[in-house]
Amino acid sequence: MNLNKFFESLASNASRNYKIEQLESNRNNVVLREVVRLALDPFTQFYIRKIPEYTPNYNEGISLKFALDSLYDLSSRQVTGNAGILHLKGMLEALNEQDAKVIERIIQKDLKCGVAVSTANAVWTGLLKEYPVMLCSQFEQKLVDKVKFPALVQTKMDGMRFNAIVRDGKVEYRSRNGKEIQLLGNLDADFIALAGDVDCVFDGELLVASDAGVLDRQTGNGILNKANKGTISSNEASLVRATVWDIIPYLYFIDGVCNTPYGKRFESLNILHTKHKPSKVSVVQSWEVENYDTAKALFEELLQRGEEGIILKDKNGIWEDKRAKHQIKFKGELECDLKIVAVEAGTGKYEGMLGAIVCESSDGIIKVNVGSGFNDEHRKTLKEKDLLGKIVAVKYNTRTTNKSGDESLFLPIFIEVREDKDIADSSKDIK
Repeated sequence: MNLNKFFESLASNASRNYKIEQLESNRNNVVLREVVRLALDPFTQFYIRKIPEYTPNYNEGISLKFALDSLYDLSSRQVTGNAGILHLKGMLEALNEQDAKVIERIIQKDLKCGVAVSTANAVWTGLLKEYPVMLCSQFEQKLVDKVKFPALVQTKMDGMRFNAIVRDGKVEYRSRNGKEIQLLGNLDADFIALAGDVDCVFDGELLVASDAGVLDRQTGNGILNKANKGTISSNEASLVRATVWDIIPYLYFIDGVCNTPYGKRFESLNILHTKHKPSKVSVVQSWEVENYDTAKALFEELLQRGEEGIILKDKNGIWEDKRAKHQIKFKGELECDLKIVAVEAGTGKYEGMLGAIVCESSDGIIKVNVGSGFNDEHRKTLKEKDLLGKIVAVKYNTRTTNKSGDESLFLPIFIEVREDKDIADSSKDIK
């Protein structure tokens, strides 16, 4: 089986059901299963930022299965640095062209066909552990009523969610879906100093700042998307800053539960920050509030200052790998993440360019045509092959239902492609 051609065929169809059907029909292929596992497992890394130049073997060489076994030398760090690059180069040159491209997909931790961890697990139950992440809940009065005051209010950041994972005095950066973020060592010294001798995970948001201040979301996240893809320059990486709001012991993070109350975790984070005074890492702005009315007033004040919103956090809340009901998001404008299922060509002055994208929620209940929010550069450069199956952030006014019962969003506006996310929001999470 030519696995590279197989992945190309999966990429040609945005339907998750189609991908599952194709994988299911080949579920007994042990090589395919291992390729998917190595590429998507967030806890298997190969520590090579860029595929080296190589000339593939056009004669009979090593098998793809042998190459997969050889990747262990990289993931276990038995070979690192230049030796690791040479190891990979030799492997790629010993493979035929198609199999070499499969190894590239694995090293880049992206099958490039719209298959995510959840899709793989739908075929091979328990194959992969989802990357742990605790998410906030959207505002609901019934959730606010359960918060124990005094509580914490923190500004909602407008960058890219990330984790800094510090182990054995080394740090790596992951997006909310577990993909490596390559920051070229820019923040390493700060996070290593903050962690000290403890293996831990910092949770927060990445922003991009120049001398003039924090760059706007579209510009900043455009640079951060390069970090996701491994194409960020050293100059761009030097502009990246981090704001953190949580610290979790590494083993608890992997297990998906930390029972230490949030108030104590946040206090520890502040103590470490005060002690080490990192230059590029800050702690999120926070206030203690005595009741909901104070939180609401603070929210309205921050909106007037141009902030995006707030997060209300119960200090007694534990850390869990799930959507937390004790951390509640207040936002001035509604926003959600949807999957692109179709791309429409432009007409009139946009002929030959991007016209609109058709997006839907993960369960397919909400479907919306998004034609606003694109600038001329977007319309010229964004192509169907680059968009289909991607997750995009969409701003909207309200959720709507037409006479036929079909659900959509009123006044949807494109914000950005989410390179850090593989799964769209479900309709139940979209207000």
